[in-house]
Amino acid sequence: MKSPVWRSGFPFDLSLDSRIVKVLLPVLTLVASLVAWELAEIYFQIPSYLVPRPSEFLGRFYTDFPEIWRQTSATGIVIVLAFLVGGVVGIALAYLIVTFRSLEDGAYQLIVFLQIVPKTITAPLFVTWFGVDMTPKLAMTAFITFFPVLVDAMTGFRSIDQRLYHLSRSMGASWWQTFIHLQFPAALPHIFSGLKIATVYAVTAVIVVEFVGSSDGLGYLIVQAVGTMDMSLMFAAILATSLLGLFFNLVVTSLEYALMPWLKYRA
Repeated sequence: MKSPVWRSGFPFDLSLDSRIVKVLLPVLTLVASLVAWELAEIYFQIPSYLVPRPSEFLGRFYTDFPEIWRQTSATGIVIVLAFLVGGVVGIALAYLIVTFRSLEDGAYQLIVFLQIVPKTITAPLFVTWFGVDMTPKLAMTAFITFFPVLVDAMTGFRSIDQRLYHLSRSMGASWWQTFIHLQFPAALPHIFSGLKIATVYAVTAVIVVEFVGSSDGLGYLIVQAVGTMDMSLMFAAILATSLLGLFFNLVVTSLEYALMPWLKYRA
C-alpha cells in the first residue's frame, strides 16, 4: 500500500500522478474562472448583449440542449469520419515515404506546400466545389487532419532501430509481418502524438467550413446566433465546441492507453 506523501504539511498525496488531483484541478480551475467571470461582469456592469454572463449562457446551454446536441452531433460525425480517412491516409503515406525515400523529395514537399496555404482561403473553395452538405467539411477536415499524423508517423517509422529489421529478416518475416509486429507498434507513440494535435485541427477545420457555408453543425449555429445577436446562444455553442474538442482528445488518449497499456506504468 502506498504510504502518504507529506507535501507542504498536508498528510495526503497531492502529487501530479494522483488521479484525483488530475480530475479536481481542471474542474476547480474552470469553476473558479466562471465565478470570477460572473463577478467581474456584475462589478463592471458589462451589458449582456456584448458579453453574456456564465449563468446566462450556461442556462441557455441547458434550455436549448436538444438543438445544441443535434448540431454537435452533425459536427462530431464529420470529425469521426475525417479522423478515419485522415489517419489511415496519413499512416499509409508516412510508411510509403519512409520506405521509398524518393517520395519525400516529391510528394512530401507538395503536401507541405498545400498545408501552408491559409485554411480561411481554401474553405470557400471546398464549399464552391462540393456544396454546403457534409462533403466539403469532410474533405477539408480530413486534409488538415492527416498532416500532423503524417509528420509524426514518419518520425515514428524512422526511429526504429535498424538492427530490428535485420533480425526480422533473419527470422523469415514478410513485409506485412514486419509492419504489423514491428514498425506499426514502434511508431504508435508518435502516431498518437499526431492524433492529439489533429483533434484541435479537426474541430477548427469543421467550424471554419461551417462558417463559410453549411446547413448544420456548431459553426452554422454560431453564425445563426450572431445574425440574430443572440449572444447567450452563441457562447453556449462555443462551449459545446470546446467540450467536443475535449471529448475527442479524451477518446484519443483513452485509445492510446488501451493500445499501449505499458504507458500506465511509465514514470
